Amino acid sequence: MNKNLQLFFAIIAIIFPLAISSQVTINNSTFPVAGDTLFTIGASNDGGFDTSIIGADQEWDLTGFNAGVANTVTYINAADGDAFAQFPDADLLDKSENQEIYYQSFNNKIIEVGRSGLDPVLNVIELSFTNEGESILRRAPMSFGDAFNNESSFSVTSEASIIPDTLIPDPNLLAFVDSFRLTVVTENEDIIDSWGTLKLPNLESEVLRMKRITTTDATLEVRSFLTGWVQLEEGNPITSALGDFADLLGETVTTSYQFYGNNDKEILANLVYDEDGVFLTAEYKGDITTSTADISLKTADVKTYPNPTYGDVTFELSNLPKGDYSVVLYNIIGKKLWSKEFDTNSNKLSTNLNYLRRGTYFYSILDASGRKIATKRIMIITP
Repeated sequence: MNKNLQLFFAIIAIIFPLAISSQVTINNSTFPVAGDTLFTIGASNDGGFDTSIIGADQEWDLTGFNAGVANTVTYINAADGDAFAQFPDADLLDKSENQEIYYQSFNNKIIEVGRSGLDPVLNVIELSFTNEGESILRRAPMSFGDAFNNESSFSVTSEASIIPDTLIPDPNLLAFVDSFRLTVVTENEDIIDSWGTLKLPNLESEVLRMKRITTTDATLEVRSFLTGWVQLEEGNPITSALGDFADLLGETVTTSYQFYGNNDKEILANLVYDEDGVFLTAEYKGDITTSTADISLKTADVKTYPNPTYGDVTFELSNLPKGDYSVVLYNIIGKKLWSKEFDTNSNKLSTNLNYLRRGTYFYSILDASGRKIATKRIMIITP
């Protein structure tokens, strides 16, 4: 912790000794365990959040959140994962749609061990990697004035042949390339800078606020028998052909504000801003109690074709209860781009998305209450 922050918290402790003693302390009872399903709601705005409200005994009124897509994360035993043999120390697994995320739990933290499955951006390349360092999912205890730093990294090397032809339409681009190597280094600087009362659209809770500054540096290298390993720079034809994937290369800095309560396993609210302070994404705890029950809506079947597509696409849905639904399309940072309503009288919905730039997008199926039934990816390969 820097000297200015230390001085700030020392002054607060002297002036408000009684208030400090009543602050929330987050312990490991809030850690998710196998069987837990956590529910949150995405928001398309920041709810009127004021980043300058800082310190002891504060109040944040985020009842102005615009509710968007409902999200669920279900944790299971790591031993039930398809790639468990690669992560034998893991005890917890988030088995998302196309990826398995493995965690190891301790009394004072949960760390991400590694991942296996389709890449989270293009959704076409099989990746499996183990994290170096510590990628922290949860930490305890946490109290006002605590500060933590952690760094993690991973590197994945694959043959150039795994890149689909739809991404690299000109075979000459890969004529002398035999391998790709992606390296990602992430550093988090965390400070518990505030405590007080958080008001959400559906609940009010005493909370700690953690400010997290995340710096991510991603590099992509290619290897050929002529040059060895060479890092791809911006403007390289291969990099340009990768579309949205290329947008994630280089250094990015974000600041997130996370609110924790001592009675909830969900992070009660998480708001993310870019390095210029521009709002990016937010989510908050929904009005569904954390549960170990299975989610029956996951039996719904959603298909898109063709995928990848040049623009014309059909969404085909089945096993949906009768009612009204909507399809919502997002870019990779969660910005809503398009939506259309439909009902179960028709199980198909066709549209043209050729006005979108080449890249990978997400679409969600929502029921009439705004609850997410399924989220999948679609790739646009507009020439």
